[in-house]
Amino acid sequence: MEYDAVVVGSGPAGSVTARFAAESGAKVLIIERRQEVGVPVLCGEGISKQVDDFKVLKGRRWIANNMDGARIFSPDGTMVKLAAEMAGNETGYVLYRDIFDQELARGAIRAGAELMLNTCAVNLLKENDKIKGVKARHFDEEIDIKADVVVGADGVESKVGRWAGMKTTLKPSDLEICAQYTLTNVDVEREYCDFYLGKKIAPGGYVWIFPKGNDVANVGIGILASLSKPGLATSLLDKFISSHPELKKGEPVRFLAGAVSVSEPYESVRDNLLLVGDAARQVDPITGGGLMASIEAGKIAGETIGRAVEMEKFDKEMLSAYEKAVEAAFYKKLKRNYMVKEIMLGFEDKTLNMLADSLKDVKFDEISTFGLVKALVSKHPSLLMKLRPLIKAARV
Repeated sequence: MEYDAVVVGSGPAGSVTARFAAESGAKVLIIERRQEVGVPVLCGEGISKQVDDFKVLKGRRWIANNMDGARIFSPDGTMVKLAAEMAGNETGYVLYRDIFDQELARGAIRAGAELMLNTCAVNLLKENDKIKGVKARHFDEEIDIKADVVVGADGVESKVGRWAGMKTTLKPSDLEICAQYTLTNVDVEREYCDFYLGKKIAPGGYVWIFPKGNDVANVGIGILASLSKPGLATSLLDKFISSHPELKKGEPVRFLAGAVSVSEPYESVRDNLLLVGDAARQVDPITGGGLMASIEAGKIAGETIGRAVEMEKFDKEMLSAYEKAVEAAFYKKLKRNYMVKEIMLGFEDKTLNMLADSLKDVKFDEISTFGLVKALVSKHPSLLMKLRPLIKAARV
């Protein structure tokens, strides 16, 4: 088995990388350890409408709900409403994530990529310490897949990256522990995704409600691993649901748990190897959302692989064009948001309440960064000292 590129993982990052590499003329194989693309679902299922700009999806079957925006609730219940364009990369559409992933994989296959299910990468294939492909297990058969480029699209704390000598393990303060129910028989507003903040509600994170239909919603929680203990996420989520009348009559039709990176972006290139998506920590450190970054990075990675194949050059120098391009595209925002995350961890609930009170009447689809800071401080001058680091972070 010989390919120009082998992609480990059929999630959005892997499928989009494979698609654009194949469209650029590369011979590509995607391997997926599970027996079905997109199953089990491992996400809150929200994404920005910017996904439409990339033209990587056919039809609209993958959309569960079309959102007007987001509402953020402070610990005392004060609400701040954001239009969809201002609400971040997790608000716009609520997805059927399994269908979404499968449609992205179909796009890769239509472009010429191959897909092998039930195929688990177990190590890198090396010759004289040079990466030459992937060692994998297909059902019970051990196979060697030779490739000029290996793409690690294998998620949080990437094994592919670790096998290449990268330190992919996250520290607890850069990892969110997540749990989510899909509830039916709930009575939530379909137009908005809701986020709830507070140390007692979700220490170091937030609770979310993403409506999927008239009586169906994803209700989940993320809490910082450094502030967690076994069972805490589920316990706090159950407590939140039981205290909200619109949710407490709901019955779960699905439960999922996992972890997500909330760190700064990570190195993503070695000779003959790229990391994409969650594997490269291309995730918003404030929200934990990474679907849009995965798609944007996947497109850049695939096009870079196509150029490398054309030039028959696969070393770090050649592949670094990918890293430079994603850095220019969105790393500045991710690094800034990491600084904001670290600063906000020091805020008490009282400060969050004051912030929400300052912003509850602001029209966010028109305000500038300067106007935002002015609105905060003009109503609560005592916030100025606490917000100075935040103001500096916003300028980065």
